[in-house]
Amino acid sequence: MKKRELVIVLLCVLLLSNIATFLIARFFFYEERVETAAQEELEESDLLMEVYRILDEGYFQPLDRETLFRGAVEGMIDSLEDPHTSYLSPDSLDDMLIHTTGSFSGIGVEITEDEGEILILRVIGGSPSEEAGLLKGDRIVKVEGSPTLELSLDEAARKLRGPSGTEVEVTVKRSGEEELREVVLTRADIDMDTIFSRRINEQFAYIEVTNFDQNTGSDFKSTLDQLEEEGLNGLILDLRNNPGGLLDEAISLGQAIVPQGEITRVVDREGNVLDKHHSTAEPKDYPIYVLVNEFTASGAEIIAGALQDSEQGILIGQPTYGKATVQQLHFLSDGSGLRYTIASYLTPKGQDLHAEGLKPDYEVEQPEEYFLQHQSIPGGLEEGDTGDQVVLLQTMLKFLQYPLEVTGVFGEETIETIERFQQDQGIGVSGELDDLTRDEIRKVLGEKAEAVDAQLQKALELLHLS
Repeated sequence: MKKRELVIVLLCVLLLSNIATFLIARFFFYEERVETAAQEELEESDLLMEVYRILDEGYFQPLDRETLFRGAVEGMIDSLEDPHTSYLSPDSLDDMLIHTTGSFSGIGVEITEDEGEILILRVIGGSPSEEAGLLKGDRIVKVEGSPTLELSLDEAARKLRGPSGTEVEVTVKRSGEEELREVVLTRADIDMDTIFSRRINEQFAYIEVTNFDQNTGSDFKSTLDQLEEEGLNGLILDLRNNPGGLLDEAISLGQAIVPQGEITRVVDREGNVLDKHHSTAEPKDYPIYVLVNEFTASGAEIIAGALQDSEQGILIGQPTYGKATVQQLHFLSDGSGLRYTIASYLTPKGQDLHAEGLKPDYEVEQPEEYFLQHQSIPGGLEEGDTGDQVVLLQTMLKFLQYPLEVTGVFGEETIETIERFQQDQGIGVSGELDDLTRDEIRKVLGEKAEAVDAQLQKALELLHLS
């Protein structure tokens, strides 16, 4: 038999074999699809249950009904491709409510992860933690006997929170002390501050709004009223890193500072105006400079946009996030929640911010040194170590005006620089990166950051020129 004929025969055999395999497989693993009028008229919910019944009866492993249906809900939401519409598990719902209401039951601390430890960034005034003598810079090493090294930041936060009146045992390590502190705290209802203000001098003031929670609007108004009574010739309003929050509170704040007229309008999917929010405030007789960045979003963009459109405020910083939609929260029967987009909003001049954000009047980038204050301070380094952590430490020390070369090698020069820093701060001189030294580096970085905050400095410059 010729080679060409042999190839043709083999191809025919292979084809017949594949057909046979398909038919056999179809017989064993496929059911005939019977087209019926009833199946054609299946409702979507029936289709979901149909798929569930097939899997429940024939899947090769046992199924968890709750997991399957939660997955179906999440898949439905994911198909919308809207990052602001989401299914919230009971735990996630609790976390979101804390961020939007600004209140929770706990011990009254703000925490972050630092080199695997839980570091206290802030002790809230009047809280159980303040009454128990906990301090900023303390490290929580155990909660109810569980080492925090084994917990994520969210897990540690959930263990610290709980119903008001209940107790929680916390073990704390304090810099400069060898023995751990064990404290039993009674949880209480905690209200988070969102308004922080200070006078820059006799003429000017600075107000930072970190979020729009319950009472943000009234707290802002009382703060502004007090500053104006003391005399105010210029204001810096800091909305950087403000993710938004409660729309009503953003409107309430706007009614205290946006001059008479529209603050924002809410429109539906067809562009029809559902609602308009107005201010009746008198125009301010002093300039307002608004600091914004790429994390200024939602309600913060409403206020910044209204001030810019009314020419009452001048925006300084980076283009904002561009979240121009309004969400509604629906509580579900199992303790979870559905957060979904119901409308979008426009600035008073009709500008749609979605995905585009606001463009500052003065676009100003921050220098790299400004962000050092947000970095975790390297720890556990020893002589001879190399790498990115050493580079970061040397960069921090150099920014703090200690002359050393950034080599990425933890050598004698770096150790001597640490000793000089320790001496300048009046702490034990060892050349080691112990907790107290790292806390001092973190504190001084925060103090020095304002000097290189290019956006704030631009606002101060314009204030002095106005």
